[in-house]
Amino acid sequence: MVFVTGGTGFLGAYLLAELVKKNELVVALKRPGSSTFNTEKLFSLKFEAEGQEQFQKIKWVDGDILDPWSLSEAMQGIKDVYHCAAEVSLRDHNPDSIINTATKGTENMVHASLVVGVEKFCHVSSVVALGKPAENYIDEECFEDFSFKNAPYSIGKHLAELQVWKAHAEGLKVVIVSPSIILGPWNYVTDGSMSMFPYIDKTSLFYTRGVMGFVDVNDVVNTMLLLMEKGPYNERFIINSENISFKDIITTIAININKPIPRIPLSYSTLKIFKLLNNIWNKQKISNTMVEHATGTHSFSNMKVKKTLSYSFIPVDKSIETTAKFYISERGRK
Repeated sequence: MVFVTGGTGFLGAYLLAELVKKNELVVALKRPGSSTFNTEKLFSLKFEAEGQEQFQKIKWVDGDILDPWSLSEAMQGIKDVYHCAAEVSLRDHNPDSIINTATKGTENMVHASLVVGVEKFCHVSSVVALGKPAENYIDEECFEDFSFKNAPYSIGKHLAELQVWKAHAEGLKVVIVSPSIILGPWNYVTDGSMSMFPYIDKTSLFYTRGVMGFVDVNDVVNTMLLLMEKGPYNERFIINSENISFKDIITTIAININKPIPRIPLSYSTLKIFKLLNNIWNKQKISNTMVEHATGTHSFSNMKVKKTLSYSFIPVDKSIETTAKFYISERGRK
């Protein structure tokens, strides 16, 4: 049996769909009272008329990665674990919760895995858990050069990964994937990469000068499954399709949702002023991390996973095209 955390979230839902397609026996953890609505919507998108039938193949269990007792009970008989759950946010208004969910939650997950005899453990980390070298691309060896020391999400992911390596030293076979910004259709548009679409729908004329890595959600899921099946184990893999400027990303999204292309650059100093004004009046605070990511150059190497798996990534413009069609159709636009 396969155990998945984060199945009500973006990446976890796509993973569940692929596991079901492979006829795996899947147990998915969810917090008591949390909704599976968005995951069900995704199954309808992926399986069309058979969506509900496929969704029913998942065994949902109530629990919490911060509750070790619920994990020990839910993970009995589990062979493989995919740990996707995390509080994903580049904001810094609730740092203790973000860091604790990542660190303590992962510690509980790997401990339960060791106790019940899990064979393989796939941990979803992030490129933000890596450091930024002075030159060249960020690769898998940059973990010790961790440089996002004022960003709660980055700190949490970095510390969580340390818990996984500690469990490996105690005998757990692990795979660690570090995706860049994940793209793909998703019903929940107020956070994550989907939030770019309604934002650009309203205001497409502005762009920042930053560069960031992007990857299709299907590529992240496929590489996770391949690495868990074939190995090599006990290694870290960056999952990144392309490094692209935010100007080009915004332009591609704007074209696909029939909006004007961006033509007004926003400098670092302009964004800092905007952050100051926004945070006075708006409940949705902008963090220094968000400004730094929007204006800095962050380029990630994908050579390790491409060579290891002989893998070809979905082009980012194709991923945006697919996501834009979903975004438009969900809003009843022609």
